[in-house]
Amino acid sequence: MAIPPLSEALTRFIAKHIHSVLQLEILLLLRATNAEFTPASLAEELRITEQSAEFRLKDLELRGLITTGSSPDSYRYVPHSAETEALVDELSRSYVDARYTVINLIFSQPGDSARSLAEAFRFRKKREE
Repeated sequence: MAIPPLSEALTRFIAKHIHSVLQLEILLLLRATNAEFTPASLAEELRITEQSAEFRLKDLELRGLITTGSSPDSYRYVPHSAETEALVDELSRSYVDARYTVINLIFSQPGDSARSLAEAFRFRKKREE
């Protein structure tokens, strides 16, 4: 069975909004469970640090993919538009049907961490010269 290619709209969405597999997993967990998570409960669920969970939840909120829940420190899946919801639905299906394609696309994008690391080495080299 051939793996279907990702749509152009989904490819752009991933490039713009998804910068790690962990971020993707968190988004899809919130979408699938339709539950509220605090950084602490998400950290426990995914076995990550609370700080990492909090950072990623706030990032997803700033991107309009999730919103605060019933308390200020809880979050739930509520995309800011029907178009975004459709793209996240497509992303969820693609992650099941073409997992490696999605993961490869995420890793092919230069993320903030990679950029920061590259800049750190560039500045370090200049100081040493």
